[in-house]
Amino acid sequence: MVGVFSITVVTGVVAGVLLDQVFHTLPWLTLTGLAVGLVGGSLTLYRGLLIYRDPGR
Repeated sequence: MVGVFSITVVTGVVAGVLLDQVFHTLPWLTLTGLAVGLVGGSLTLYRGLLIYRDPGR
C-alpha cells in the first residue's frame, strides 16, 4: 500500500521535472506533478484502507 503511494508521488515528480525541462518552466510543473502525485497517492491509500476496513466492499 505504501509502495503504491510512493510510486504515484515519484511518478508525478519525475513527469513534472521532464515537462519542466521541455517547456523551461522550472519549478512550476515539478510542483504541479508533486501535488497531483500526492493527491493521487492519497486517494489510492484511502481507497485501500476502506477495503481493508470493510473487505465486503
